[in-house]
Amino acid sequence: MRRLVAVGVGLVSILGFANAASAADLAVKAPVAVKQFSWTGCFIGVHAGGDFSYDKIRSSGDFSSTGFIGGGQIGCDYQFASVWVVGVEGRAAWSSLTSKTPGLGNFGGVIVPTQFTVSNDFLASATARLGYSFAGNLLAYGRGGVAWTREKADNVVTPPLLGVPVDPKATMTHTGWTAGVGLDWAFAPHWSTNFAYDYYDFGANDFVLTNSVPLVTFSGNLKDRIHTVTVGVNYRF
Repeated sequence: MRRLVAVGVGLVSILGFANAASAADLAVKAPVAVKQFSWTGCFIGVHAGGDFSYDKIRSSGDFSSTGFIGGGQIGCDYQFASVWVVGVEGRAAWSSLTSKTPGLGNFGGVIVPTQFTVSNDFLASATARLGYSFAGNLLAYGRGGVAWTREKADNVVTPPLLGVPVDPKATMTHTGWTAGVGLDWAFAPHWSTNFAYDYYDFGANDFVLTNSVPLVTFSGNLKDRIHTVTVGVNYRF
């Protein structure tokens, strides 16, 4: 009987020691760290979204419009001091921004109906950016730089003595500046997606619309501002 009691006490002691050892092992295990994605490298990708223009002629009203924008981007980033990222990016995109506005114009002292059309069918930029990396694979950033747009304008009018409509027009390329913010998410080792807002300002520019035969010209000053909201995906290498 005494031997059975001794064996039982021994088994209890061994089990207690094993449980204590297991608890000690669990106590000293370090938490699993979130793997930090490295943003250092270059990338190429595509983007698409919506855009809104606020165009204004000094002598008349506003010619705002909304449209679709889609294009591509290429750039490089460098991560430093653990969480900070600097980079450069070039973008080029096609835009459907077009505003058609009917109105009245003074043609040789005679008031005649007109239709003024302005469109921005191309938008490009070269920017530098500064970002902050957090949660392992997210990057919030701000950027700014130089921008370009191709603008087309025309003003259909029927001269009172001619009796048929003419269409003075012009195509212009303007240089301005851009600034914006964005958020990148690295969802795979070589892939990231991004959401971005950008503002473009091309200032106020003089224009002259011309119809060759018969010779009809219109001139004015148009102020260009564009907002874009886009979603994109990049392959990083």
